Amino acid sequence: MTVVVPIDHKQIAYVSYIPEERSLIVTYHRGEQRCQGAVDPKQFENLVHSINKVDELSRLLVPQDVLRHENVVKL
Repeated sequence: MTVVVPIDHKQIAYVSYIPEERSLIVTYHRGEQRCQGAVDPKQFENLVHSINKVDELSRLLVPQDVLRHENVVKL
């Protein structure tokens, strides 16, 4: 069963989660969609209950290896 969560954002309309596929689909107001695979159900639950859904969504869409400190380039 697909779960749909509205997002209060000027570009993003809502996100859909398909638990059987562990897929998160971001739907934009223009109609474009972006699919993110391998999203754990707990991660989606965090998004659903988050006060700031846009920030939580951003964390889901950025690959985790990019967020690790050792991958940060110092200028």
